[in-house]
Amino acid sequence: MLDSFRLSLSAIVAAACLAPAMAGAAPSLAGVWVIQPDYQMGQPLKPPPDLTPYAKDLARKRNEATDKGYVRSVGNMLCTPQGGPSLFLIRSPFVIMEGLGRVVFIFETEGSNQPRSVYLNQKPQPDAIYPSFNGHSIGHWEGETLVVDTIGFNGRGGLLGGVPKSTETHVVERFTLAPDGKTLRAQITMEDPKALATPWTTTIAFNRMSDEEERFEVWCEPDLDAFKNIDLEAMKDFDPEIALLLDPNQRPSDPALKIAPGK
Repeated sequence: MLDSFRLSLSAIVAAACLAPAMAGAAPSLAGVWVIQPDYQMGQPLKPPPDLTPYAKDLARKRNEATDKGYVRSVGNMLCTPQGGPSLFLIRSPFVIMEGLGRVVFIFETEGSNQPRSVYLNQKPQPDAIYPSFNGHSIGHWEGETLVVDTIGFNGRGGLLGGVPKSTETHVVERFTLAPDGKTLRAQITMEDPKALATPWTTTIAFNRMSDEEERFEVWCEPDLDAFKNIDLEAMKDFDPEIALLLDPNQRPSDPALKIAPGK
């Protein structure tokens, strides 16, 4: 009887010790995900961003050019990556993998096949960051929510809704898994002193796909014929990528910035 009591007491104590650890365990976001139709690229996001005069003027000029037939950006012609977080809005599936102290997003998109790593063992952000399209992301868990902080963007590509980036862009994402594990929500707060008058927070959602879903290889081939037939000078005021192409101070190591009509 005493031995039985001791065993029962031991089991209760063990359960009590394990319960907090289990309750505080981070959920796994690993799996294959795809953006829900209501949030796909081109759909209006709510609330709309509060743009600076610079960004409003850029959007106005771009809309006027679109009405005149400029439907493809130079970035699209040259296969320039968009980087995060706009990659989430593309209809193609993406994979989340976990391990080695990081969470990795692997996208299935043309021109944006670089994995995006979120480092869980880094805090704060490092002093030296090599600027990139995806920026440098560190993360931590707050309960069941993965909080991701990203800086170090190279100023190219766009944020959600086509809002332009700058080198001062700061993005904070909060990923939360639904209780049934079938839906993943991302609350995204974007700050950029050049494009956003106030921080912009919006929420997008993803559906879980089958674990058997395969990732397909995709690629982008630059359309140099189309590129050589556009007037870069006439369009540089509303397309930041063109302004970069025409800037003689750009780094020569970037092959996308070496291409010029007739060269």
